[in-house]
Amino acid sequence: MSQSRQLAAVMFTDIVGYTALMGKDEQKAFEILKENREIHQRAIETYNGKLIKELGDGILASFPTVSDGLLAAMKIQQACSASKELSLRIGIHEGEIIFENNDIYGDSVNIASRIQTIGIPGSILFSKKVADEIKNKAEFRTVSLGSLDFKNVKEPIEVFALANDGFPVPKRSMMEGKLKKKDFKKRNVFAALAIILLIVAAFFIYKNLIVKNDKAEVIDKSIAVLPFVNMSDDKEQEYFSDGLSEELLNLLSKIPELKVIGRTSSFSFKGKNEDLRSIGKKLGVANILEGSVQKEGNKIRVTTQLIRTTDGFHLWSEKYDRDLTGIFKLQDDIASAVVKQLKLKLLTRTDTIDSSINTEVYNLILQGNYFIEKRDKENLDKALDFYLQALAMDSLNARIWAKVAHCYILQISWSRIGRKEGMQKARIAANKSVELDDKQPEGHYALGLVKMWDFDWAGAETEYKKVLDLDPGNADALRSRGFLYRAVGRFDEAMQLTKKSLTLDPIKPSTYFNFGQLLYHTNHLEEAIVAYKKVLELNPQFPRAHIFLGKVYLLQGKGELALNEMTQEAIGDWRSFGLILSYQALGRKKEVDSLLSNYIARFSKDNMYQIAEIYAFRGEKDKAFEYLEKSYTAREGRLTYLKGDPLLKNLKSDPRFSAILKKMNLPED
Repeated sequence: MSQSRQLAAVMFTDIVGYTALMGKDEQKAFEILKENREIHQRAIETYNGKLIKELGDGILASFPTVSDGLLAAMKIQQACSASKELSLRIGIHEGEIIFENNDIYGDSVNIASRIQTIGIPGSILFSKKVADEIKNKAEFRTVSLGSLDFKNVKEPIEVFALANDGFPVPKRSMMEGKLKKKDFKKRNVFAALAIILLIVAAFFIYKNLIVKNDKAEVIDKSIAVLPFVNMSDDKEQEYFSDGLSEELLNLLSKIPELKVIGRTSSFSFKGKNEDLRSIGKKLGVANILEGSVQKEGNKIRVTTQLIRTTDGFHLWSEKYDRDLTGIFKLQDDIASAVVKQLKLKLLTRTDTIDSSINTEVYNLILQGNYFIEKRDKENLDKALDFYLQALAMDSLNARIWAKVAHCYILQISWSRIGRKEGMQKARIAANKSVELDDKQPEGHYALGLVKMWDFDWAGAETEYKKVLDLDPGNADALRSRGFLYRAVGRFDEAMQLTKKSLTLDPIKPSTYFNFGQLLYHTNHLEEAIVAYKKVLELNPQFPRAHIFLGKVYLLQGKGELALNEMTQEAIGDWRSFGLILSYQALGRKKEVDSLLSNYIARFSKDNMYQIAEIYAFRGEKDKAFEYLEKSYTAREGRLTYLKGDPLLKNLKSDPRFSAILKKMNLPED
């Protein structure tokens, strides 16, 4: 996968009042969204920019120069003004960004989006870096709005507004975007007291039910492996440096006495120049392993260092020069040295990677691992292709069979492949992995996922237990076992396992999402809100997070808040599902009937369980059971929500509900 870093101007735009319009007139809202897209496409193309992506009613774009970005922004605002129906806020920042797979990443994206939030209709706001670039250009007039502290931005940023004729400049008192508390307007005493009470309540919830990141308990025998830096001239070799880091993490995680932070949390710091002491606090670890990899031909140089996070002291460092044929011995050497420094038991030979594996096969596995983490269709296809190539070269490797099985399951989960076809392939691959080597945890994990999708709850639990016996620090297995316990109604055990998973991978959005679902199912609604908001803080585009947060608000009787969340969902079928529920709660029957008819016509093939939820919420029990039966016949994965689903509460006393539970091998309450 190509990846490059370069300086660019980042523009983020957002439609003012779109959520309210969506609630009043969905058709009109979609028309405005289309007009907004066309206006942006014309202006961005005119000024040499690139439309990166749409985020709900927001648009992210990049430009080679600040002047290009500002001229495009002016063109866009002028077109919106002429339209009379479209009002935008625009924020711009310049900085280094990472281009990867037609997307961009980096702090500059976050800063541009934050600046946009404090604007007013028609305004164009930008950072001091942008203002400095244009200070000698007569065509731009600017005015400083002062330095502001934005949420999730480390240092205050001086913000400027374009003051050319026709472009409004917001007053300081009007700014109520994503700012830290000290920048909000002062409230009256009673409001302040209310906020304090809410903060105290939230703190109690967070302390007792959600693992904290920034002040996590630090355990002496704990470590995070940060992604090694690729120092090779060929940037395409990044998969190799990432893969080496992940293999070391896997080796260390098999030591029962050692707390090892999971991949997602460790790799979230990739490319960020953050102080290791700060990372240690966020992850709750006493030690960090970092390093670099330089690969040239069949030679490799790996530099590693082990750092104590409390004071930044270097406990150990080493440089290794090897042939690639010695890569497995190299991994063992590094892991053993780390263990020795932490004064733990050395790894036994049964815990190491099979050193007989072909180097080319190993390379293919690492490339598959790199792409599988991306989760989108294109990258899952690439991951599967690399795993199948590896399998063609080494068909007796249990680990590769497990990777293939897991990839098929992910393709099913993300609707990338048909369930029947995908499950058959995943089942064959997972069973083959365990048959070849029943001491390999990845095979048992894949087989556990297969059995859970087959509603074989006892079989799935057996497989997850085997994983954790072989690899006690496997956060994914803990999370999946917690998901299993939630599905069968063992909610207390599910809570314990999910919390433990969070301690091992404390900033993984999907684990917080599972935690939110568990809290939603057990009627801990305020805590569920905190969990879902945490998901969106870690990943603002996390699929379905807005929907499930909206469902919590529905249970609380807060229809307008629910509607606001549902309209922010980016996935079309889920957004429509959420709008139907919200309109039903708000008594807008005519709109519900129209949307539901359209939803069934367009999405019923893959969303029968959601249709059952809608009918149950409407009080139409016969229709709800009709679609639950269809969902069971299709073996939809979402049937794992059945036990304890609050939207199906009014069906539970009906004998038909007991019959479905029995068919799914689920116990009755």
